[in-house]
Amino acid sequence: MTDRKRVVPFLLLLLAGPAAGQSNVVPLNNGGDALQLYSDPSAGFPPGSVPPDAAGDLFWKVLPGDRVLNHVTAGGQTMEIDGYIGALFDTDWTTSPDFYDRTHGSALPAFNGALEPAFFQLGFTGETVVTLGNSGFGNPCTVSPSLCTPPGGNCPPSGFINGYVTLVTIGSPGVIVPADGTPASDLATTYFVPGGMTTVGGTCGLGDYVVQDLHSIDETQVGLPGGENPYGGLQLAGSGPLPEPASSTATASLTFRERVLSAVADSGTGLGIEAGGAMNGLSLPAGGGASTFGAQLRASRDTGVPNVALAASSLGVVPTPGFAVFGASQLLIPDAVFALTSKVWVGAIGSGTFHAVQLPVPAGAVGLDLHTQGFVLHTGTLQGFNTNVVCTSLAP
Repeated sequence: MTDRKRVVPFLLLLLAGPAAGQSNVVPLNNGGDALQLYSDPSAGFPPGSVPPDAAGDLFWKVLPGDRVLNHVTAGGQTMEIDGYIGALFDTDWTTSPDFYDRTHGSALPAFNGALEPAFFQLGFTGETVVTLGNSGFGNPCTVSPSLCTPPGGNCPPSGFINGYVTLVTIGSPGVIVPADGTPASDLATTYFVPGGMTTVGGTCGLGDYVVQDLHSIDETQVGLPGGENPYGGLQLAGSGPLPEPASSTATASLTFRERVLSAVADSGTGLGIEAGGAMNGLSLPAGGGASTFGAQLRASRDTGVPNVALAASSLGVVPTPGFAVFGASQLLIPDAVFALTSKVWVGAIGSGTFHAVQLPVPAGAVGLDLHTQGFVLHTGTLQGFNTNVVCTSLAP
């Protein structure tokens, strides 16, 4: 426990929600470790308030334009958010919980260089507010009775909270965000905790508190000089924005309608490959010579279509619109790194994903930036499609 937020154990994770045939996730975490509770009672406006409470309990995660949101198509440099993956836990399932409201908007540098939602400095300006409303989900104890105490009862074991990991789609059109590869595309997604929730009393003795912040606390990215995470933080009522350690990040993730690429790396710290694409895919500790680097290309719409998929890295990018290759836009400079990786990282989209093999990162590469992009070619029509470009700094 800390004065900033309380860490509690979770008991049950169940994938729930509608399938999303066009959704492609950008995870930027290596898996959830603990649920985070905020003020008690929680501070914030009721769900559905527009604008939400900028002074209440909240947390955010930033997708930086220069590292993640760099995408070009014939229609321009934008990407479309079409859903969310995140936790939905509740200390009292007598009533079905509401999803936290969220905003998508610009991010600006804070005093320490970390990116924070622009509304902390400018107030709400052009943010998009997304209200998902009531989940309609029932008590997880009715799904897995044996995991509750007593079996078939309404409550988890004492001290635990149970719930779901959810996949929610928001249909078409989704939320269109800029993706020009510059700070103008830095995107802050902020989750607002509803007010008035407590952890006292209630059916299971933990009050009635809805929790959507499932946190990873063992990320291996290289953070800011002060050890902070450049791309996430939180606020308690009246505190103002608070940085968090580089090892910590929310697991709440966005899904996109476009084909997306995530950098996948092993930092050489003993955790192994941080599958799916964690924070170390943005800033990788490579000085020890034990790190490896790869990629995952997610393209749900290409499942079942005869295709060739590949990824490649380069030490630089070209201005948009880049090189036209079978109708796709290649933004990578065709240098020696590109020639090597594009020969090795070749396969096909199967079950929505192409997994590129890991390659060793020499310690001598410290100080360089790797730019990585994915491509899919439909072999029947010879039509090509590109992903976003991800930038990874190889740090000491």
